[in-house]
Amino acid sequence: MSQASVHEDWNPSAFNRAWAFRIASSVCRILPRSALYAAAENLFDWHQAWKPETTAAVADNLSKAFPDLPRTEAEALAARTITSYGLSLVDYFRSPFDPATVRACDVEAERSFAGRGGHIVVTAHLGSWEVGGAHIGRNYRRQLIVSYPERDSGVGTFREAQRRTTGQATITAGRNALTPFRLRRTLESGENVIVLVDRAIKRDRVPVTFRGRAAYFLRSPALFSALAGAPIVPVAVMRDGPALYTGYAGSPAVARPGEDGAREAMQRVADFFSGILERYPDQWYNFFRYWQEAP
Repeated sequence: MSQASVHEDWNPSAFNRAWAFRIASSVCRILPRSALYAAAENLFDWHQAWKPETTAAVADNLSKAFPDLPRTEAEALAARTITSYGLSLVDYFRSPFDPATVRACDVEAERSFAGRGGHIVVTAHLGSWEVGGAHIGRNYRRQLIVSYPERDSGVGTFREAQRRTTGQATITAGRNALTPFRLRRTLESGENVIVLVDRAIKRDRVPVTFRGRAAYFLRSPALFSALAGAPIVPVAVMRDGPALYTGYAGSPAVARPGEDGAREAMQRVADFFSGILERYPDQWYNFFRYWQEAP
């Protein structure tokens, strides 16, 4: 596995810009959801023709995640993935004023969403955490989302403002040496800390096996869990239809101290997300080649 597998820049799209977010948000306040879904399907069909390399990257990821999948089926699944992402964006932009319905998959998941806070909630680029996070923030408790710098800082500003409308706060990793202390105070106050973990950043990484292949996840959630004694809870919120999502949650567990404990904890997380991907293979939103093999 090459060093390039640790992705630091995952925002190659020309549309991942503040101006595009502002326009989309304004349009989503004007048109009905059904019209927006139709427009999103057409726009993202056009995007696939304009940027075929994106579809090829997604198809490559899916071929490696599902090695028995014929290449033609992987390409068709990649096309559905990109369309699915467009539909979820509609739900994201409408979430402050017309939120989608989010239901828990079972009693245990409902307890994770509604029960005691003070957890490190880890999620991945599967489904729509923004929709799920807005649901939890609106209906259950405040939470602090750990984000990472965007290529366009205006996108980060937009996301922070969007989250504040549903009771969520944002902190950007790497900008303040006091961040760990704020995270600990947040957990001790009964709020959750939320972080996406399936993309490693610089040295913040731990090796795991994901879909039978070597990958890197973030290490810091496990190290902080061991330090603060806070349970890690893996969560995924997946789209099941128009404005309808299902939330899944794994069992809470406190990581053991040390590197082995971090690897063990994040492997449990990787196994949880592997199972989610098995059920929703068209909602894995990594639009670059996730696995970069050494030559």
